[in-house]
Amino acid sequence: MARNHDDRCWCPLYNREIYYGECYEVQEVRGDEMELKWLREPFDRAQADEVCTRCRWYVVSGRQ
Repeated sequence: MARNHDDRCWCPLYNREIYYGECYEVQEVRGDEMELKWLREPFDRAQADEVCTRCRWYVVSGRQ
C-alpha cells in the first residue's frame, strides 16, 4: 500500500518535519530519476545516502 503524500515524518536530512512527497522527491534524486535543481530545498547527496539508508521512511510496506 502506498503512503499518502500528506503523511508527515521527522526528517533527519532536513532536520524538520516533512511530507511524504518531499521524502519521495529526495529518493527520486538519489535514484537519478529527478534533478536536484528542481527541489525547493537542496541537500548533499552523500549525506542523503547515509541518512536515508538509516531512516528508511521512504520504504513502503512489502518493499525492502
